[in-house]
Amino acid sequence: MTARRAGLAASLLMIVFMAVNLRPAIAAVGPLLTEISDEFGLSGAAAGALTTLPLVFFGSYGLVAAFLPRAPRGETLLVSAMALLVGGLVLRLVDAPAALFAGSLVAGIAISIGNIAMPGIIKRDHPTRITTATAIYTVAVTAGASLSSGLAVPVEHLFDATWRLPLGLLAIPAALAGLLWVPRARRAAHAARS
Repeated sequence: MTARRAGLAASLLMIVFMAVNLRPAIAAVGPLLTEISDEFGLSGAAAGALTTLPLVFFGSYGLVAAFLPRAPRGETLLVSAMALLVGGLVLRLVDAPAALFAGSLVAGIAISIGNIAMPGIIKRDHPTRITTATAIYTVAVTAGASLSSGLAVPVEHLFDATWRLPLGLLAIPAALAGLLWVPRARRAAHAARS
């Protein structure tokens, strides 16, 4: 394998690792919603809002986030998105309904930023394979959502824990994905200054 091919493969793996983190914060809540609602005494409307507001916010924030890649580089946006995502995931663990909702909204913003930044990186890094790279990215996003939704309750039961454990564990791969992109973000920032 040539150095160029190895670099492209590494880039694609980094894209996949980032992509699998872009839906679990939303997808894992559904299977745990009854338990979360019972703990906080949420009404049906409030429980529905807990799952809907992040989607609405992440969709509407996309209108604003569309302008972000012109300012900082895409890599910097991805690192920032993962930092926000980790913050939102941790905030949801605080024993207060307001923190639960605020953390979900922060996670929605983070996901939106990642969704906006990633296609530009795919186009730049894989210009001759945009369709293939985008398909791989899309499959990874879907796999992350499916796995988190499907594993949330089994993880909770395996460790005889509450809903906080499976939702809190999502912060670990998000933090690792962000850290994985830090060297690329630094190189991109250095190249932009040169």
